[in-house]
Parts: sequence; structure tokens; C-alpha cells
Amino acid sequence: MNKICLALVLLASSFQAGAAQILFQGSPTESTTATVSRNEPNLLKVDGRKIKRIYGTEGLFTVTPEQDTGVAWLKPTTDKPLMSIFITDDTGQHYKLLLKVEDIPAETIIIRGSKGYAEQPRGIKNEPRNEEILSTILALHDGEGDPKSELIPLWKGVKFELVRTLGLRGLRGEAYLLTNISDKQVAMDEREFYRDGVQAVSIERMVLGAGDSTAVFVISEGE
Repeated sequence: MNKICLALVLLASSFQAGAAQILFQGSPTESTTATVSRNEPNLLKVDGRKIKRIYGTEGLFTVTPEQDTGVAWLKPTTDKPLMSIFITDDTGQHYKLLLKVEDIPAETIIIRGSKGYAEQPRGIKNEPRNEEILSTILALHDGEGDPKSELIPLWKGVKFELVRTLGLRGLRGEAYLLTNISDKQVAMDEREFYRDGVQAVSIERMVLGAGDSTAVFVISEGE
């Protein structure tokens, strides 16, 4: 079963390697988390590749790309403590990173393939299905689809509501709103939302405090 492989790399050659956050990319179903400065630009780079596009919720950050080096400078413009970023590199590979936004100096983040996970060869693009999966996630992220209002049983202490569905290129996209209705913090794992036929899962906020909510996108085969 194909899954979207999503991760993000940040590197500044003029910085000491020891000062960078070095993250190792694991399974495509796992989120990679990094911390960025809220008040200063953070330098982003895909290790050995060039960033072509950065996707995310409009109004949460600004991006300044460097066409010659392939890096990009990202500066948050939100008070939110977490946000998700989607990246496409010059080989057509897609990545996802969950960013923790804090009042700290500018950060550098390096993500590399972990042992046991084969990195895609240079020059080999994602399979077309992965491109279609990402397009469906981004369409749901932008509010496209048919409105729904259906409560789905999930876990004790959370409210899980189907709010939109979208059929696109043989895929079924579902957008959910998950709310923590307990008095304790809830931490999620995208693997918990996989079932037969599911091709990709994207969660905007992996950790919810009491009363907090997050969008959850589930992409399956078949409209």
C-alpha cells in the first residue's frame, strides 16, 4: 500500500552542525516534529535537494525562497503553538513536518533518512498516485468538499466529527474535526487512523490540550 512520504529538512552551511536539530525520517505514516522560532526567520533545506514549493495554512507563515541554493526561509506569523507544513523538492518528492512554534532564536533543522527506510533515488519522482493523494489532502485543507455533520465513535474523552468529504481522481477524502473534551492532554499518532483501504492520514495538531481541536484528513481508495 502506498503511503505519502512526508518530511522537511532545514540546513544552514554557515551554522555549526552541532547547533542544528537533526531529525531522522522514519515510516511515511509517522510525523516528523521540529521546533522553530516565532520571531525570526528559520532556514529550511531538503538535504541534498532543492525545495520547490512549501504548502500550509494561509496566514500562518511567510516563506522566502532562494532559487540558486534551493533553501527557504520560513517565519511564523501566528500565535498558534503548532502548525503543519508540506514540502515538494526538485525530484517531486513530498514531505510533511509538524512545527512547534516557540519564542526562541532562529533554528536550523536537518532531516535525514533513518536506518531501515530506503531513501528514494535522486531523479525518481513520486508515483502519480502519491501526487493525487497530496492534491486531495490540500483540497480538503483549503475547505473543498461536501459539508457533513456526522459524529463518529472514537476514544473516550474526544469528540470526532466528519465535517467534509471529497471524491477526487478515484480517491475519497474525509475531513474530520477532533476535539479534546476531557480535562487532560491528548497525544495522537497518525497510525491510529489507518484502516483497510486508507492511503494517507494527516493531522494538523498532534497534541491537544483540554478543549482544543484539530483537523484530521483521511484519504482512502475509491470515491
